[in-house]
Amino acid sequence: MSPSLSGRVLIVDLAKLPAHGLKLETTVGPAELALPEDGQLSMTAPVQVRGRLTKVMEQVYFHGVIRGSVVSPCSRCLEVVNDHFDVEVRGVFLPAGSRHLLGDENEDVVTDDLDVYSHDGSRINLYPLVRDQVVMAFPVQTLCRDECAGLCQACGANLNEQPCTCQSESTDPRFEVLKQLRSQG
Repeated sequence: MSPSLSGRVLIVDLAKLPAHGLKLETTVGPAELALPEDGQLSMTAPVQVRGRLTKVMEQVYFHGVIRGSVVSPCSRCLEVVNDHFDVEVRGVFLPAGSRHLLGDENEDVVTDDLDVYSHDGSRINLYPLVRDQVVMAFPVQTLCRDECAGLCQACGANLNEQPCTCQSESTDPRFEVLKQLRSQG
């Protein structure tokens, strides 16, 4: 059985990293991740990080899963939505200044599956990797449901809860000419 780290640990001493790898299982609070300020998005619980660190010469690989949830308003009706994310992560930590270990700059090296970070030779800091993955997991456009009707543009009523009569009363003046043509024909 391989050793494991648990608790609130995202900085790992390379000297303590066994040759056969290290299992990592921890939770990280939103404040610890120094997430970008956004008045509309908030984390509801600590982020769970589970994975394995494996050292190959000076390179350290991390493969794992990051789970959490974020609360944000629906982009159409502004109802509060609790979104969960579950992201598979693969990253490599290289000694500072050694990106050349990935290959010649002229070669097409496949690093699409790996997020590349650096380490100082004595410790690995997983905070940037976790923070990046959490930020990328944030929804671009949150919807409470796919068929959300949104808000009435005139009175602001939630069209998911009640129909709005003002919507039929107001028309865009640019379409009046088309309306007249339609009534003539």
